Amino acid sequence: MGRAGAGGEPGTADPYRGMLPRMPERMARAAAIRPFTNGMRSPVVAPLTRGLLGVPLYLLTTHTDRFFAWTIAVPMTAAVLGANYWASAFLAVLASRERVWAYGRLSISVALVFAPVTTAATFIHLGQFHLHSFFGWFWVVAYAVYPPLLAVMLYRQLRTPGTDPPRTSPLPRWVRTVFAAQAALLLPLGVVMFVAPGVAAHLWPWALTPLTSRALSAWVLAFGVLAAHALYENDDARVRVALLGYPVFVLLHAIAVARFGSNIRWGEAGAWVYVAFLASCAALGAYGLLRLRGAPVTSER
Repeated sequence: MGRAGAGGEPGTADPYRGMLPRMPERMARAAAIRPFTNGMRSPVVAPLTRGLLGVPLYLLTTHTDRFFAWTIAVPMTAAVLGANYWASAFLAVLASRERVWAYGRLSISVALVFAPVTTAATFIHLGQFHLHSFFGWFWVVAYAVYPPLLAVMLYRQLRTPGTDPPRTSPLPRWVRTVFAAQAALLLPLGVVMFVAPGVAAHLWPWALTPLTSRALSAWVLAFGVLAAHALYENDDARVRVALLGYPVFVLLHAIAVARFGSNIRWGEAGAWVYVAFLASCAALGAYGLLRLRGAPVTSER
């Protein structure tokens, strides 16, 4: 897809053409658009690392005792973790194609929540990790280094001079409602899953241990923050990386359910809340794809 240039003009091949903000010449001369810096965009490291972490979880789901950092007894948990890693790798690829900070920073808010929570979960349960293997040490070292490295890159990004292009294409009301509902559900649930995993085990649609509850809580909180951040941005161009990532996320989760749906307690409400969440993500993804194709989306703003 095309990029916004230094003056905020969209590239000629940009599928969001007509949606991207156009700055008046007087404004463009007065203030440059803040770029999405190379270190923060991470076009190689983030997609590659997340993609590799997803391989044993999603493809070798029932062999985590041999090929992952810790043993995950419930295959549905491993498959969902793998789906999340692969979906976030795709999100990182989409974000790396952006050149404007305002259009890529939604992906960074996910990492800013996910990284420290996962690091905390790792060191709380360090005794359960396979520290006799490469997989265990790779995980521990990666999550010991990642949060401070992310903080340094964010500091440099925020010190980069420039301003945000104006919002010109606010999200439809129904999209904002979906994001608001996701944030209202996921943020408190993620906190409970980390702080009180025993309580969360009764709410989640399949069996959890304290470690898997806290590992999943990082993703639940990250997606909750993503939804809240999307509400704040309230602009098609600023949330498109997330919108275009949702179809991959939903597809990977649907395959996980098809493979390991027997692990899910279908008679409990949590299972259907999970299904409803996936349906809401599918709706957001469909909206993003329609906007990608340039199709008009008629709804009350």
